Amino acid sequence: MDNIIFQKAEALTEALPYIQRYKGKIFVIKIGGAILRIPESRKNILHDVAFLNAVGIKTVIVCGAGPAITEEIEKRGKKVKFIEGLRITDADVLEIVVEVLGSVRDEFARDLINEFKTPAFSLKPEDGHLIARKIHWQKGDEVIDLGFVGQVESVNTDVIKETLEKGIVIFAPIGISKDGQKYNINGDSVSSSVAQSLGAEKLIFVSGVKGVMRNLDNSDTLISVLTASQAEGLINEGVIHGGMIPKVKGAIASLKGGVKKVHIISGNIAHSLILEIFTEQGIGTEIILDGESNG
Repeated sequence: MDNIIFQKAEALTEALPYIQRYKGKIFVIKIGGAILRIPESRKNILHDVAFLNAVGIKTVIVCGAGPAITEEIEKRGKKVKFIEGLRITDADVLEIVVEVLGSVRDEFARDLINEFKTPAFSLKPEDGHLIARKIHWQKGDEVIDLGFVGQVESVNTDVIKETLEKGIVIFAPIGISKDGQKYNINGDSVSSSVAQSLGAEKLIFVSGVKGVMRNLDNSDTLISVLTASQAEGLINEGVIHGGMIPKVKGAIASLKGGVKKVHIISGNIAHSLILEIFTEQGIGTEIILDGESNG
């Protein structure tokens, strides 16, 4: 029993300098939709996010919901279509995307408020925090209309910062154009744009993978620290591929845009956010600019 008590005291002591360093700073955290469907992982993430708020870190949450959206589209008898990771979004699919993401966003906020007594606020697309514009998929001379798929044109930081003064800010990757049209946007891209615009201290991607690994079948190949140029090299070599590419590209863009550090961690590890942020070793992959220290 005494050893356990001393270990807890040591953990708090180790966390202290990090708490002091990050108090008042802004963190942007993108949480993948798949991890939010696992009850135990979701509860641990909620707990960690509440802890960040309690120690004075201003936290922005971007909620994903990819698997739930796909499930709902299929349930309504429609075909699910992607082109290189971009979901083709017609008017019916857009309605589903807005509905599902809105539900996930609001439920996350309610749980923070009700279960963890933590102030949390949902921003809806109509609040105007994400200004979007339509994009097309293009490869060579081939151009495909993706429907209501967009990218961030600008971030209304005033709306986000005003809400951050009251508590945790939560929103989904849906933007609205200047003429009022909603667009489905890649969540990793949204998180990167928001982190840059807010001058965030950290951007953290929470998903079902431990971080960047040289071999996905071997967790021992986890890369703890990567520089931006090393990450670009691993993309070119094909080591980083699939769904990890937009995360790493978003990380590199964020670092070049002024974000101090980017982390990619697994939400399946209990209290992974706390372990990554408030301990010396961390448990995921930290991406930094060339020449920067990972200290």
